[in-house]
Amino acid sequence: MRDILDERVFNFAQAAQRHFKTNDLVVVLDLRDEVPELQALPRQGLADAQDLALDIRLKFSRPAADLRDVLGAPEQSFWFLVVFEDEESECAVINASMLVPGGDA
Repeated sequence: MRDILDERVFNFAQAAQRHFKTNDLVVVLDLRDEVPELQALPRQGLADAQDLALDIRLKFSRPAADLRDVLGAPEQSFWFLVVFEDEESECAVINASMLVPGGDA
């Protein structure tokens, strides 16, 4: 996932948060699509989606902002879900500090 996470993802998330007027979103990148594009979806909708694996739905049960104390970076936090070509997926809370030098990414 680290290879995919770049400034484009953060810019998209920031624009989606402004557009939807909430930061309670999941940024999704489905690499199974012929032309993979980022999309933003309401977190609660994915937490309730029966077609997602239970472990992912449980992760999405909390807004990314609720994990602020763990992450230590309140500026911009969002869930990021990547669905790979082999149907496997990975998700994580991402925050803006990961883009700055010395960050975790």
